[in-house]
Amino acid sequence: MGKLKGLIFLGIVAAGVYVGWNMIPPYFNNYQLQDDLDDIARRNSYTQTNEDGVKQIVITKAKADDVTLKDENITVTRGPDGLGISVHYRVHLDMVVRPVDLDFTANSLNKRI
Repeated sequence: MGKLKGLIFLGIVAAGVYVGWNMIPPYFNNYQLQDDLDDIARRNSYTQTNEDGVKQIVITKAKADDVTLKDENITVTRGPDGLGISVHYRVHLDMVVRPVDLDFTANSLNKRI
């Protein structure tokens, strides 16, 4: 009975490590993307870069963070009060038991002084 409990415990620990190994990187990449969006919004609030230019900057930064984005995933709003960037994307993970889709939304708004 003691060996069975040990094997069950070992299986649970192995499953936890497997899930963590697959689930932590997308959340970490989203955190990095959020930080980059804040930086992009601050830097481009006072420039004359149009919305398509800001989208290309976001796509380039996201690619460096291992996040694949398309133009339709990014919404850029520029108004008299500042620059807003919103990104919505999905990450597909193929887990052993069943596949998982994680939805992420990263937003940044920089208001002018």
